[in-house]
Amino acid sequence: MLNVYLIPFVSLFRDQGAAETRSFSTRGFPGLPDDDYALFESYCPDPECDCRRVMLNVMGRHQGKEYLASISFGFDRAAELAGPFLDNLNPQSRYALSLLEAVEQILADPAYVARLESHYRMVKQAAADSSHPVQTVLKRWRSDAPSNVGSRQKRKKKQSRRR
Repeated sequence: MLNVYLIPFVSLFRDQGAAETRSFSTRGFPGLPDDDYALFESYCPDPECDCRRVMLNVMGRHQGKEYLASISFGFDRAAELAGPFLDNLNPQSRYALSLLEAVEQILADPAYVARLESHYRMVKQAAADSSHPVQTVLKRWRSDAPSNVGSRQKRKKKQSRRR
């Protein structure tokens, strides 16, 4: 199993990801400022993992550059942790609970859930295919992953000593 984290769909499939990022607007939604929000999808790129999940990171157009909520959603609806739920491993804003309510309504759309599942399969298939063009992105991304920070710092230290 690879030591990987979630990777944004748009990082692997730039054009499709940009075209298919789900957005919604709120006007008078309880607990939320009126704004336009986007749901940025992230998936596990480990081809050996069959987690069947997506992380939906919510960002508001006028709310700064930080995610306002990270919502985990599993495709196996009968599973114990199917969600959607606020992912407790990620920071959540004061709007997170209200955003979860809004996203629950969006996830009631079977066509949207089918698109998310299709994106999940695309990521898994591309990650399993060593000749797929996304492999260069995955390789760069893995080397920059937080779990590799210590080893990168050690390599840099060794290189600077050699000079």
